[in-house]
Amino acid sequence: MSEIANQDRDYTTELSKGQGAISETLTLLEYWEPGVETGELTERVMEAGALGRSTATRTRDLITRVFSRRYLADDGRPAYVLKSLKDRVSLSTLKQFLLVYTARQHDILHDFITEVYWPKYGAGAEQIGRDDARSFIEEAHAMGIIDPGWSETMVVRVSRYLVGTLADFGLLEEGRQSTRRITPYYIEDPLVTYLAHEIHFDGYNDNSILEHPDWGLFGLMQEDVVRQLEQVSSDGHFIVQYSGELLRISWQYESLDECLDAIA
Repeated sequence: MSEIANQDRDYTTELSKGQGAISETLTLLEYWEPGVETGELTERVMEAGALGRSTATRTRDLITRVFSRRYLADDGRPAYVLKSLKDRVSLSTLKQFLLVYTARQHDILHDFITEVYWPKYGAGAEQIGRDDARSFIEEAHAMGIIDPGWSETMVVRVSRYLVGTLADFGLLEEGRQSTRRITPYYIEDPLVTYLAHEIHFDGYNDNSILEHPDWGLFGLMQEDVVRQLEQVSSDGHFIVQYSGELLRISWQYESLDECLDAIA
């Protein structure tokens, strides 16, 4: 576990409430509109029976502890972005956006991907399993990130959910095995374009784009990010100049909405 573990990290068991929850999230986006808060969304969904056979408790958990936490953060911007793109980009692209927003709210998922998945991927490993997740959790406990420690039952559950969540988002093969095969995984151009613009419109300078932690979810170092930016710049989204130390970008769009329209 690298220096990221020395930062202020908050590992919780909340992934157990939904893992990736891909299909449920797409359904909830149909009923969400800008300005709709958690309570109103819950009423709409339950009245329509939109989540099928889910119990009332399960529906509330999915909305309040999964959808709301992940996608109504930042004044609902994640949900707005997802709803804007949902019917205009591929499902694989949408899953990558979902992964970013989920990992932003779940430090344990972010760190498991950057500290376990990508090092194993880079070393040529073929599989990742619950034992890897368990070792990661135990190390986090030993380092004081998880304090007090979780029960044995909870360690087993979170280990299972970590592996399952990676499978949901496409980093591992699907299935119920305790060990899953690592699948080829590459960041897609629409997300590269979006992340660069989001960081820019949040008021950060161009060089800060290279330092953003979201890139680590896709195994990208700073030089990799530069290459990705140069690649998508050929589509006319911006002009990239990089000296080896200083990144400068000439931006073409004046708002995030313009960027989203261009991506779609």
